[in-house]
Amino acid sequence: MKTLTLYLFSLLWGPPNLPASEYALLPYENTFVFITEDSIYSSRNGDDFVSRAHNFGIEMYRMVDVPDVQKNPRRVYLTSAGGGLVYKFQNDTLTRVDQSYRWMSRFGDAKISFKDSILNYGGYGEYTYNNSLIFFSEEFREWGVIPINKPEPPDLVDALIQWDTLSNNLYLGFGTKDYFLNRKEVKNTSAALFRLDLNTLSYNPVGSFKSIIELLNKQESLSTYRRFNKYKLPMIYGKFGIWTFDLKRQKAYHHKNADIHRLTQYDEILLFNKVTDQFLMANERQTSSAIFHVVNAVDLLGLEYEEYDLSLSEGFPGWAYVLIGASLFLLIPLFRTRTFVGLDQAIIKEERKIQQQLSSEDFFILKRIVEAFPEYVEYPELQNSYEKDLSYESRIKKLRASIKEIDEVVQKTIGRKRSSIFEIEKGREDKRVKVIRIKDDSLKKTDFFGRLRRGSK
Repeated sequence: MKTLTLYLFSLLWGPPNLPASEYALLPYENTFVFITEDSIYSSRNGDDFVSRAHNFGIEMYRMVDVPDVQKNPRRVYLTSAGGGLVYKFQNDTLTRVDQSYRWMSRFGDAKISFKDSILNYGGYGEYTYNNSLIFFSEEFREWGVIPINKPEPPDLVDALIQWDTLSNNLYLGFGTKDYFLNRKEVKNTSAALFRLDLNTLSYNPVGSFKSIIELLNKQESLSTYRRFNKYKLPMIYGKFGIWTFDLKRQKAYHHKNADIHRLTQYDEILLFNKVTDQFLMANERQTSSAIFHVVNAVDLLGLEYEEYDLSLSEGFPGWAYVLIGASLFLLIPLFRTRTFVGLDQAIIKEERKIQQQLSSEDFFILKRIVEAFPEYVEYPELQNSYEKDLSYESRIKKLRASIKEIDEVVQKTIGRKRSSIFEIEKGREDKRVKVIRIKDDSLKKTDFFGRLRRGSK
């Protein structure tokens, strides 16, 4: 009874009535966590909060969370704005893990973590822009510089960042040289999209945001945008809508049905929880009267998007441009706008139909793989869904049959013909263990020659 009374009492507490610089925010397990100098607040919906006092004895001034590559990290890192300090939140405890100090020289840096390491690129401070790549290792509790061979990459502030841990490549771009509270004018944004190969320590341009910048600058409603590196893919958003970017594949996605009204009502996206697939948004967050709001990813982004290519294409001779232009002009009446739905979202949309055609074991396996996207799931984890008394060989054989059955049912249900929905590879850390995930593909939503087809009916 005493425990219940204390729990109900704790629910009476709302979010901390402090300016944003005096508390840290992070996603943890299935909640959003606020850490002040003396208390921890957690919430699942942005309205109801559970709180408790702590005695960490750590200064929370301008501490920000570091986005993690993993699907469900067991810990979250926090760093001081401007660089230097590193805290770790794990097992409901916050500890300091560095031997550094507040640098005040890397504001607007692009940072990302994986396992016990943090990569940090660019930023601004002390009247200087950075183009250096630095890393932090919890094992050594120190920051170090990763020397990139010449030619050196550009110095950027507030860049988008993506870390492909399988190939050990870091992708960056879309930054500026105008640091101001994480809000940028697109007209001043760099078109650079480049790759830092951490194996060869080389820098290579791989794409350009020029077409996206030109497209966004034509929108009268567009003045500024915010970046967000904490979703599954790097993101920019504003009153103009939401764009996500797969820098690794040099693709941009315009989310056609994004909830503009919600973006107007809550002007800042603060966090994304990979476990619950939810965003934490806020309005007037820089004040002590901030209003918080939690929304499902599919409700904010919508299901449909347009795909744009960001890759660097080889040059054509002049006559080729003339011929292509004339051909496109003649074909304009036949074309319809092509929209795409992500393969994982198409499966989620038809989840009920798929469930009716699969056994409970097979549906559980599919559900686990979809929830893990874009990460891989190891075969041994999926084998645990079968009866405990089955031998290892029987589980392997049964899993192969399940994957084949799931693949056929899903292809038929979502309209994907003669192309597997799965991508299967050997594990990076243990080559003997297979891993599987949903392919990072799209489904076309409309016909190519739609008008011509309608006219022939």
